[in-house]
Amino acid sequence: MRKQDWKDRFGGAALVTGASGGLGETFARKLAEKGLDLVLVARRKEELERVAQEIRTAHGVRVETVGQDLSQSDAAEKVGAVTDKLNIRIGLLINNAGFGTYGSFDELDPQKESMMVDLNCRAPVTFTSKYLPAMKKRGKGALVYLASIAAYQPTPFFATYGATKAFNLLFGEALWAELRGTGVQVVSLSPGYTKTKFQVNAGYGGTGPFGIWSTPEEVVDQCLRKLGKVPSTVPGFLNRILVSSIRFTPRNVAALVSYWISKPKHA
Repeated sequence: MRKQDWKDRFGGAALVTGASGGLGETFARKLAEKGLDLVLVARRKEELERVAQEIRTAHGVRVETVGQDLSQSDAAEKVGAVTDKLNIRIGLLINNAGFGTYGSFDELDPQKESMMVDLNCRAPVTFTSKYLPAMKKRGKGALVYLASIAAYQPTPFFATYGATKAFNLLFGEALWAELRGTGVQVVSLSPGYTKTKFQVNAGYGGTGPFGIWSTPEEVVDQCLRKLGKVPSTVPGFLNRILVSSIRFTPRNVAALVSYWISKPKHA
């Protein structure tokens, strides 16, 4: 697909949340390669500027940055005020920002768990509310939601994280059905273990199922290929086998298996 075709497909710039690293940064770089202008949003303004300048130099696209704590209840309103002031039309919304924690729920920081719900769930809802109406009115646009293979089963020791990712999976799939025929494309992306800083930040030192890790580039490429074709996608053949097997496994059994795979050594 030509760069102009990508621009025409969505009718505006791409807004990527959590774009200062990991999958968000990879989404930004891949979309810039396709000629899309960008709005990059994250809490770490300095890291955003680094990524933005590298992209501007490499691809010559417009890149704006917004430093914003996305766990705040008015984050979408504040970011929306910036894009409105800059007169940037958002045609592709990548709801990527999020984090996880690892450990026995009663031992985790309650404030951090609540913040995770705000960032992983509230932010995608409020950003969608901000940008979807204009997409639907134009008859073109796209929404991407970051779920996880953890969304398909109970996840002991990642209890809050897994639940938030199930929310994103089902929210995205529901909007996919609602928006069919409107020109607005939707996909929920469910990566497996991916080589980013997520595991380190979550405090988890284990390995993924089958010991298989994906690269951020593989995950993003899969998402962009499947956008507009399916309601949800799971990158990686073995990850897809795992998710398919869970669909036919009693939930209590899946929870117990996950418990033994993920439990801390002291548990």
